Amino acid sequence: MLSIKSFHIFFISISIIVTVGYGIWQLQNPSIYASFSTILGVLGLLSGTGLILYLQKVIKKFKTI
Repeated sequence: MLSIKSFHIFFISISIIVTVGYGIWQLQNPSIYASFSTILGVLGLLSGTGLILYLQKVIKKFKTI
């Protein structure tokens, strides 16, 4: 069974993969409204970046617990 720490790290990692993947997909496959796809793609990449920074903070915090 996974500990809460391991599950948290796993869940954040999956979230990073999904958000960055979505951002890349939106940028490569624009819909009818290309500007809207660009905005969603950039937001996905920014969310992924934020999650990466959060994951680094969480791992650092878990080392002290």
